Amino acid sequence: MDIEDIRQAIKNEASIEYTSHCQKRMIERNISRADFRNCILYGEIIEEYPLEEGNSTEKSFPSCLILGTKEDGVKIHIVVGYNGVKVLMISACYPDNERWCDDLRTRRT
Repeated sequence: MDIEDIRQAIKNEASIEYTSHCQKRMIERNISRADFRNCILYGEIIEEYPLEEGNSTEKSFPSCLILGTKEDGVKIHIVVGYNGVKVLMISACYPDNERWCDDLRTRRT
């Protein structure tokens, strides 16, 4: 998955969809749509989640975890799906230091 493809796709608002789970987390965590856009525009893909064989439907998207920042500079992780046409915003959270190393890119083992 290429972050540049996702960046190009989000230029068209009609190509962006937010899951109900994502909308709930955004409200709970005070993360805006502008924060999602900022994270994609200036962040980096740190994990990729390809579709699993036999576990895909027409609504399935390969997805990735992006490390970026909100507009105010606070680091966030977002999960984004992309099928070549539509960008699916799946979830958003603040990196947990118990789960992530100091670089916020590497999971603790």
